[in-house]
Amino acid sequence: MKDINDDEIRVIGGDAEGGGKKRIALWVWLVIGIVAAAVAVWILYQKPQTEAPISMPADTSVDVDEDMDVWLDNTNDFLPSATVVRDTLVDNIHLQIYTPYNATPELHVGHLSSKDTNIVLAALAADYRRDNGKIVGAFVLAGEPLSWGLSKKGYCAIIDGRVTLGMADNSPLFEQATEQGGYFFRQYPSVVQGVAVMNKPENVAFRHALCNLDGKLCVIGCTDRVLMNDFSLALAHLGVSDAIFLVGATAEGWYRDEEGKLCQMPNSTAKDVKYINYIVFRK
Repeated sequence: MKDINDDEIRVIGGDAEGGGKKRIALWVWLVIGIVAAAVAVWILYQKPQTEAPISMPADTSVDVDEDMDVWLDNTNDFLPSATVVRDTLVDNIHLQIYTPYNATPELHVGHLSSKDTNIVLAALAADYRRDNGKIVGAFVLAGEPLSWGLSKKGYCAIIDGRVTLGMADNSPLFEQATEQGGYFFRQYPSVVQGVAVMNKPENVAFRHALCNLDGKLCVIGCTDRVLMNDFSLALAHLGVSDAIFLVGATAEGWYRDEEGKLCQMPNSTAKDVKYINYIVFRK
């Protein structure tokens, strides 16, 4: 055996280099495991904050509780009679929010001129049949019922200048609107008490909805063609309390801003239908 000099070190019982590599590898894998576990725990605790809200199918049977109706009135002493518009991005969907202030809501049936300077906002409301142009679902115009039907469970009631939105198989607000000279129409529900409603249509299109957002009534549209259910989820994520769909696709609509300027909603196209109808906000 070769003698060991005073300045040499000799390892006995194995390969020092190989053993060191093994120990380093074990430490690397241990650190990776700890980091992976920490990431998993972080994701677990973050998930409730980022997942989509619980949704429910549109054919859910719902009976409205009159005490739960929230009546909306967009009065603001610091603004003129006008529509305030803001843009936002939710779930990668570009949304435009139209909020009319200091204006009285009503329904209108028939052609409506955008030259009427008293109109602060106008948007198509109830759907109409493609074969005969008649209104789909229950509809009351200034106390006069024009159509009946429960094919769509969402509703909008306008009584004494205030608006409420909801979803119900049968609503006493239809009779109340008839008795008090109010307005009422039905549409697909979109959001009910903060929960997105899942509807069956699977086509993509430009969407519009009448919404209760932060206690104010507004119309929200998207500039991208999306599925109905994706649009409803985006509204719920935005914080909308209740919403019903309006006529979408290339539905006609316009508004006047704070300077009184007439502005067309994106992708807006006029239709020539006998029973075309609008929700209108007048000064």
